[in-house]
Amino acid sequence: MEIVRLLHTFGGPMLALFGGMGARSVGTLVTGLGRSVGTVDFSDAPRPCKPYRPERERIVSGDPAQTVSFAFKSEDGHFSAGTWTCQPGKWHIDFAQDEFVHILEGVVIVTDSGGLAKTYRAGDAFISPAGFSGTWDVREPVRKYFTLSGPPA
Repeated sequence: MEIVRLLHTFGGPMLALFGGMGARSVGTLVTGLGRSVGTVDFSDAPRPCKPYRPERERIVSGDPAQTVSFAFKSEDGHFSAGTWTCQPGKWHIDFAQDEFVHILEGVVIVTDSGGLAKTYRAGDAFISPAGFSGTWDVREPVRKYFTLSGPPA
């Protein structure tokens, strides 16, 4: 549970898909030596944990209950991927890692610290770079695939 709290607090809402490909066509993962080690199928990911929420002082509105299910974590902790869900609500975020997001369901408005807002819906994909700060405003329940990369917080 601690890792979930840390990822949420410092990594913000996480998640994404590899390119625009379906979960079953992720491709072969390769080690540093070039050996094939198999693929990771998102449908085989562990069940999500008990719902969690942002820290109370970060919540602006609503009740953004969230779940996360990791499909993959690299041995060095610098790359992970999985599925994330969230109920409607708005909260402040600060990303410590780069995150690629592919929205599968729902609607979210992501606003940066300068006030620039962008609405994302099912089928949209985007990247939140490490250092991004702003708000996430989930308007309709969201389910997304994510990848996180960079040194863990």
